Amino acid sequence: MPSAWQTKNQYAIGIAIAKNATYDLSHALVGESDVKASAKPQHFFDQLWRRPPSRKRGANMSKSVQGMTVHTLGTGGGPIVSGSRAGTSTVVKVDDAAYVIDCGMGSIRNYRSSCAWPDLRGIFLTHHHSDHIYDLGSFLVTGWQVPGESFSRPIEVFGPGRPSRVPALDAEHAVQIDARVAGRAMTATTEVVDALLDKVFASDICIRMADEGREEPHNWVIAHDIEIPAAANADPVEARHPQMEPFEVYRDELVTVTAILVDHRLCFPAFAFRIDSAYGSVVVSGDTAYSENCIRLARGADLLLHEVMDLQAILATFPDGPTRDGIEIHLRESHTSFDEVGKVAQAAGVGQLVLHHIVPNTPGAADVQKMQQVASLDFDGPVQVAEDNDCFVVPVVPEHETQLEKAEATA
Repeated sequence: MPSAWQTKNQYAIGIAIAKNATYDLSHALVGESDVKASAKPQHFFDQLWRRPPSRKRGANMSKSVQGMTVHTLGTGGGPIVSGSRAGTSTVVKVDDAAYVIDCGMGSIRNYRSSCAWPDLRGIFLTHHHSDHIYDLGSFLVTGWQVPGESFSRPIEVFGPGRPSRVPALDAEHAVQIDARVAGRAMTATTEVVDALLDKVFASDICIRMADEGREEPHNWVIAHDIEIPAAANADPVEARHPQMEPFEVYRDELVTVTAILVDHRLCFPAFAFRIDSAYGSVVVSGDTAYSENCIRLARGADLLLHEVMDLQAILATFPDGPTRDGIEIHLRESHTSFDEVGKVAQAAGVGQLVLHHIVPNTPGAADVQKMQQVASLDFDGPVQVAEDNDCFVVPVVPEHETQLEKAEATA
């Protein structure tokens, strides 16, 4: 078995020399002496990381490829327009099927660099914060019966349902919240999709149906509110992220998607998702503080994409004032610090940790090397900081001992 040094440093050197490359987790590891050698020819590293063309990153990724790959369409966190990272979004491809998790700002352009519209089967929303759904409408209408650029089947959208009330920390806080939101109410994923198709894009859709002969878009887009199991006893005030077991939200002939509630402070419900296939397993944490539920969901997964935050770095980008004070509390209690995220991966026994939803997302504000190094102190496996359009290849299960088997053997 390779040493932890070999595992970590193979990936660390690869990311340094081939940034934004495709990381193939199924390649054999090289020895310590090979990794340390600085004069290796370029083809040596190309055998370890299959690099997309530098001027057309991911240009060939939409071609038919068997296996399981993870494409980071957007790796920035927060509702800001960033010149360095698109908003958070990930697509997991299994053979010729694509499953999108979150639709952050700018992610749709990167989707088309990685996948074709006929590939898309499902969109899974971790929660309804704007930075996770900015491009949802674009995903829904751009692949709707455009010649040569169309869905091949109805796509399904899964996300939070409408909570029974606006979430609060406790009953006393709920009274304050009711006064603050002044009668506003939250919404459900089905209502969001209906509003996009029937209100926001209503004129466009009517004109295209009349002028181009397109079908009713609701025949091509089917929305679902994720139903939290009653046994979890979840509640928007009393139990926003109770200890619970993962539950299934979607299944087809290629994948099973399971979910669990995570801790995103007042954002309820907020989910993490896991996608299992014959090739392996991938978990996306969604937005969350350190979460035992996320650890439970990620147990033994091949790859964990987890959000990460440097609180002091993001606060340094804000001017002083009451708004800053309020968002500091939200950030501190809603997200996972770079000095905690490695502990999550270690406790879950995952194969690799990939940091995304980088906060701060202001260009130059995040020290991603520090994030990676500190996370590595607590996690025995490789740690990477994802960039937009990175691609990770998940190992084939029959040819590799699964991480779950390893975790169970040492439990």
